[in-house]
Amino acid sequence: MNKHIFQLIHINRPIIMGIAVNVLSIIVTILVPLTVKRFIDSNSGDAIDFRWSYGIFGLLLLQAVLTSIGTYIITREGEKQVARIRMQIKRHLLSLPVRYFDDNNSGAISSRVINDATLLRNFLTINIPQMINGVIAILLSLSILLYLDWKLASLLFLIFPLNVMLTLPIGRLSRSISRETQDSLSRLTGMTSESLSNIRTIKHSNAEENVFTRFEGEADRLLGLSIRSDRLYAIINPTQKLFAISLIILVVLYGGYRVGQGSLSTGTMISFMIFLFQLIGPVNSVADFYNHLMRARGSTEKIIEILEETPESNLGRIRTVEGGRGAHHLTLEGIHFGYGDVDAIHDVSMEVRAGEKIAIVGPTGSGKSTTINLITRLYPIRRGRLRLDGVDANRYHLREWRDLFSVVSQDNAILSGSIRHNLTLGLGHVPTEAHILRALEQACLLDEVENLEDGLETLIGEKGMNLSGGQRQRLQIARAILKDAPFLILDEATSSLDSSTERRITSHLDSVQGTKGIVSIAHRLSTIIDADRIYFIDKGKVTGVGTHLELLRRIPKYRHFVESQILETDDATSSNVN
Repeated sequence: MNKHIFQLIHINRPIIMGIAVNVLSIIVTILVPLTVKRFIDSNSGDAIDFRWSYGIFGLLLLQAVLTSIGTYIITREGEKQVARIRMQIKRHLLSLPVRYFDDNNSGAISSRVINDATLLRNFLTINIPQMINGVIAILLSLSILLYLDWKLASLLFLIFPLNVMLTLPIGRLSRSISRETQDSLSRLTGMTSESLSNIRTIKHSNAEENVFTRFEGEADRLLGLSIRSDRLYAIINPTQKLFAISLIILVVLYGGYRVGQGSLSTGTMISFMIFLFQLIGPVNSVADFYNHLMRARGSTEKIIEILEETPESNLGRIRTVEGGRGAHHLTLEGIHFGYGDVDAIHDVSMEVRAGEKIAIVGPTGSGKSTTINLITRLYPIRRGRLRLDGVDANRYHLREWRDLFSVVSQDNAILSGSIRHNLTLGLGHVPTEAHILRALEQACLLDEVENLEDGLETLIGEKGMNLSGGQRQRLQIARAILKDAPFLILDEATSSLDSSTERRITSHLDSVQGTKGIVSIAHRLSTIIDADRIYFIDKGKVTGVGTHLELLRRIPKYRHFVESQILETDDATSSNVN
């Protein structure tokens, strides 16, 4: 059996126990035709002793009970293992670096978690037990049949090798089709997930037909693969039935001839027929097992690829952050980073001291958000040093490092669920109601939450779509305030807010700043003008550092940036520059 499959599923004690119970069921099943034989042979006269029938029906009942128990034990363990596999994949996915999700479709990944795990479940709970039980049933039955009449039993040896000769080459082809089918199904799932999560953009762009055309093309490809798979099984099943019927006819003809000649008893003949019908299922299960193995192998290769990806938490050594949530000093020294072979960030150096506010500004695409992603270690630095209090960042565990930062992103970083769930996302403690309400008040969101019928328990929909854009931003700000980390990062955190609300929130953040270091990315002059230090980034390089007035005097590109991209500069500021 393929080693990759058994990295995920395990033939453990419950599975073995279930198979053992099923083996007992097989033994009982084998006793039925033997009992029938004795009943017929012992009642060849005029009087019929029906006491044998009680034993026969008792055996049938016992066989049904044992089969039910064995099947339940196996399927229950199978469900547990599939749940474990899904949790293993999910936990591993959560530990992978952001770059992995940049390069892979989230819907396709979700398909691996759900669909491929289900195929593994069927392989573990159905195909493996059927194969093991089938082999045992075949060996026991053939042994008894050889003992009863070796000539008639020899006919039973015909179907098994012929079935195997048929299914082995088909199994190899089935594996290839299965792998392509799972890939196509993953792409189809990814397209569906992506289009539904971006339905507003699609409708705004009148792109429904374009999206459907892409979906239709992949659906047609999946249909073609499914038809190819169905064609294979359309060949296998009738062929197996042909072998089975041919064998039955051979046994009936030859056995009937033997009974007529008096060299075979009627009881033995009927016993053989019952054995034969009982063996058809196990023989087909054993013959089909290779096909199922190939399908399972083809469907799980992507899961193995995911699990073999190196998690980001395995990088670097572990060091405790001294001082906990106290005052810290963050420095970037000669940082280089690129998404390909070319650097997107060149020799960037910055520092954030406790209790000060810095701003990072620059044209669109200059590398501002990328710098934030490097600070929070979402991406590995290519060259240079990121330090905390003089200690290299790679010496800290990622969980401890990211606990240092409260991040308000320009992206829609809201999850489905309740307002409370989003506020407490990732917190290592349960905040008091007072702390939650204070955070909402400082984010200028308290009144609106209190006016909702379910308050903090209000469900806000996928990506928080039941809230306005400004409410989603303020919810992120409240979450960042509640986290109370040493560094607060605001990446266009107030872009959806009016100037009045922005001023109120800024005032609240200034009041709670204390020993926090604040890093702000914004285009509005009001957000950056009071920064202790502004870093102006252009084409991935820091081309100027200083206060707002210093940069206006010294950096022409910064002056042009202020004039062209910030909403407006007042006359007083312009006169001070001149």
